[in-house]
Parts: sequence; C-alpha cells; structure tokens
Amino acid sequence: MKRFVLLVSIFMLVSVFVAFGRGKAEEAEKEIITLTMIGDEGHNVLPLEWYNDIFKEKFGVTVEVVEVPFGELYEKSKIEYVAQTGAFDFAIVFPKFVGEFAQAGFLLQLDDFAKKLDPNMEDVTPGYRDFYCKFGGKLFAVPFDGDVLSLYYRNDLFENEAEKAAFKDKFGYELKAPETWDEYLDVAKFFYRKTGEKLAGETLVRPFYGTAFYGQKDQIFAWWGNRFASMGGGWFDEATIKPAINSDAGVKALEHMIETAKYCPPDVLAYGYSELKDLFLNGDCAMVIQWPCVGKKGADPEQSQVVGKISASKVPGVLKAGKIYARALMPCGRVLSVCKDSKHQWEAYQVIHYLTTATSLDDVSTPLTGLDPYRYSHFKTPEAFEMFPTEKDAALYLSGVQENMEIGYPELVIPGAVEYEETLGIWLQKAIAGETSAKAALDSAAKEWKAITARFGVDTQRKLYQTLVQGWRAAGIW
Repeated sequence: MKRFVLLVSIFMLVSVFVAFGRGKAEEAEKEIITLTMIGDEGHNVLPLEWYNDIFKEKFGVTVEVVEVPFGELYEKSKIEYVAQTGAFDFAIVFPKFVGEFAQAGFLLQLDDFAKKLDPNMEDVTPGYRDFYCKFGGKLFAVPFDGDVLSLYYRNDLFENEAEKAAFKDKFGYELKAPETWDEYLDVAKFFYRKTGEKLAGETLVRPFYGTAFYGQKDQIFAWWGNRFASMGGGWFDEATIKPAINSDAGVKALEHMIETAKYCPPDVLAYGYSELKDLFLNGDCAMVIQWPCVGKKGADPEQSQVVGKISASKVPGVLKAGKIYARALMPCGRVLSVCKDSKHQWEAYQVIHYLTTATSLDDVSTPLTGLDPYRYSHFKTPEAFEMFPTEKDAALYLSGVQENMEIGYPELVIPGAVEYEETLGIWLQKAIAGETSAKAALDSAAKEWKAITARFGVDTQRKLYQTLVQGWRAAGIW
C-alpha cells in the first residue's frame, strides 16, 4: 500500500512538473509578438530577415515584412493609414512622406521613446537628423539609409591615353571627371558610341552611352534638380510660396537635360534605379549620377563587370566668380517610423532603434543592400567596407559620399511633397520626350503646383516651407 501511495505521489508530482513546464512553454510562446512592417521590396529589407532571431531574443518579437514596389510605397502605406486598420507596426518611410504622414497623425512622435532609448542622432549628418527625421521640430523617424547623389565614372576610360588624346583634340582641354555641367555634356557626347565603333581600342559589339539618368516620374526631379540647384534655383519663393521651378534656372537646367538625353539610351525615360545601376555596372556607360550603393556594388565582382574601374566625384556644378558651385540632391533616403495605430509601439521602437544604431554600420557596408552611410561614424570606418580591394579605396569611396552630402540639397518634406515631385516629373518627361518645350513644361508644372498648394492651404504651406528653409539655413545646407 505504501509503495502504491508513493508511486501515485511521484506520478502526481511528475504531472505537476510537466503541466508547469507546458504552461511555461505556452506562456513563452504567447509572449512572442508579431510586428508587421511595410517597406519597398528588394535588397533594402534584408536586415529585417537577418536579425529576426535577435529581435525575438532581445525584444520578444518577430517581424513580418510587407514588401511593395518602390514606386507604390506612398499609396500602399497611405491606404492603410487612412483606413486606420492598425495593419502596420512600423514602416520604411521616404522623407518626403514624413511631413504629410506626421501632420495627418499616421506616425508616432518618438521624442519620449528617444529619451528612454537614445538613437544617437548627434552622430547623424544634419540633413537627415534635422529634416528627414523630424517634422515641426519633433522626432518622427530614425535614419536607415543615407541617400545622396554622386558622380560615378569609368576611370579606365578617362585614363586611357588614346581616349584622352582624342578628347583633347576635339574639345581643347584635358579629359577628366567633369566639374561643370558644360563639361558633363562634353564628356557624354564624346563617349557616346555606336555598335562597331571603337572604345579604348576595342570594337564595340553593342552601343555604349555617354551617360544616363533616372527617368521615371517619381525621382527624375532629382536628376534635373542637381542642375537646377547649382544654377541657384529654389523650390518656391520663400515669401509667397509661389513655385520657382519655372525660373530661368529651371528652364536652363531642363534644356541641358534635354540635350544630355541625346547621349543616353533611347528608353532612358523608363529607367529606374535598377536599370540605371545595371547599365553602368554592366559596362555600357561612361558615367552616371547615382546613389552611393552603386559605388559599393560596383566593387563587388558578383554584381559588377567593372570592378576596379570606377571612381567617384562631386556632382558637377556651374562656375561662379571663379569657383564651382555644385549641389547634390538627396532624394529618397529611407527612414524608419512607428505607426500611430500600432498596438505594440514600444516594441516597434526597440526594433527600429536597434537597426539605426547596433546594426547600421553592417547594413550600409555590405553590397547586398542598397543602404548607404548616414552617420559620421560610418564615414570613419572604411575597414568595414570589405568589398573594396583596399581600405584606401573604401576611404576614397566614403569621402566622395561625404563630400556630396556636405553640399547636399534637400528635397521637399512638407505635406504634398509626393504630389509636387511626381507632377514635376511628368512634365520633365514630356519635355525630354519632345512633346513640349522646357519653358512650357515647367510653366505647366508650376500651375499644378499652385493647385496642390491651394488644396493643402496656402498660408499653412507657406509657414511650413519658411520654417523648413530657416532650418536648412541654420544647418548650413541652404
């Protein structure tokens, strides 16, 4: 009998421990929160996959990513935000969305969270820290990708003795990385070759282009904007909020772009990031103005046919009083925001904080992503960019990116920015396609800009733009 009682007691004790263990396991499983993020599809969401186990261990969350096409991120995000479904916990946001989304209450203000868990914004370059992550002086995002446009060119062709001699014979000066837009046009014209012609002593089996640009409506404004900004153009008249894109500077910039298009691929107006990147890295183009990731991908033999043949430089400018004045547009530049309707705001913030601090150097220094440097500490760590043959090459790449960021020209981040830029893009396309003149195109775009401003409120937009410009001046980027 005693033995029986003892066996029963042991069985009951084991059952209790098993039940307790099962309960703990079920409790642990229940504690894992699923966060949903929306972002543009492709290589830039890879870090969310890489670190998911770390997120689970550190923060008790797992992240599911909803990927949408690059050009549809604004619309897809806004649909969910307006419907207030709470479908997303955090998001990749392009800075031009921040003003509109923050004002509409779609994004969570992060200042209180930042006091608890510091995102180290002092290490971030001013354009991103003060204007691409904030609205109305409040923090609504943390940086994830430091986009700025730079000039990339084929140094093997620019240093080829035969090509150098031919260029000097034709234009009367030495072949070099173009410093002015006039020089840029000369170089584009010179290197434009047809199938069967020679390039650096080799007979071409396919056309070779002098240059190319991003031609799709959502970002073409930036490739025009490099010219426009260097010629003294501004988005609006600061005092009146009347569009200034159809100024003399705007027209000259567009006329220059129309001329340059003659030496680009015939379908350049269909070019987005990938097409422009591939044209250059496949060895079919002498120079492009592109985002920094093209420089690091160009050093990766798995992605580039021109490894060791690429140099970087400042975007061209115009000669003023004996000095060259250049401005590099900073289009796109992904940031990370917590969605206001998220039921797990703190957990979402912990994840974006980890991405902008703990893993940021790893994420911007790999050729597997299109993420680019945005912290001063990134620029000081060339040894992390291992795709370059030497640390010196990496340092040259980083100095080129930083040099352009220091002359960066910010895109609009006020409400309506997406509409302003895409409307302008449509009219730039029409002019380059020969459907209308440069002046008529920009006049039409300016007319539509006025209507956009009226919808958002002239007084509201004027005050927001004036505040924005004052901030740009204070940061030394205006």
